[in-house]
Amino acid sequence: MRRFGMRILALFLIIFSIACISATGAAEDALSGTEESGRYDRLAASVVRLEVYNKYGERIGTGSGFAAFEPAVLVTAAHVIVNMDYMIATKDDGTTFRIEKAFEADTESDIALCILPEDAGIIPLQPAGREPARGDAAIAISSQFGLINLVTMGNVCGRWDAGGVRWILFTAPVSGGSSGGPLLNDEGFVTGIITGTYDKGQNRNLAAPIEAAARLNGTDINGGGTGR
Repeated sequence: MRRFGMRILALFLIIFSIACISATGAAEDALSGTEESGRYDRLAASVVRLEVYNKYGERIGTGSGFAAFEPAVLVTAAHVIVNMDYMIATKDDGTTFRIEKAFEADTESDIALCILPEDAGIIPLQPAGREPARGDAAIAISSQFGLINLVTMGNVCGRWDAGGVRWILFTAPVSGGSSGGPLLNDEGFVTGIITGTYDKGQNRNLAAPIEAAARLNGTDINGGGTGR
């Protein structure tokens, strides 16, 4: 009986030791997580929720968008702005501003570029310097179902060449309201613009490459450029 009790005590000490180690590790992870969270907060500050209104002042849709390039413009998906008269953009801190029009749109790549008001106060996200490869991290920031700037994670699962566009296929969960949000790599650089999802599959989603938005804006993301 005593011998059995000693074994239990020894087992308890081992478990306690493991728990202490785990708690220490959790604390370290928490610190690391705080740094990651801070980074995503900084990235999300460049992303907005979009509410789209028609000429009658009726809200006809929602989406996401983000600031990019120099000087900064608002990038979103072209299908978000269909029948738009104006949009109300809500920043990560809850403040809002109005967007009157798009100055460029391409339905083939599903990308639209809008003029940001001078007082928008949004720092542009930076484009990635290379195309994403299969297995690379894919981080989406978008306003799913109107919830501002949710962060979801997955990976690039492939590329799809169609309509002259080299689409990015990725697994980070997206849904209604995500269109136009940025797809980022694990370094925080934009690789694509979220445009759609396959409703007959699980987490098979689509993004237009950031290079297509750069061309539309007249920007050379590899060596500087003219901008708009």
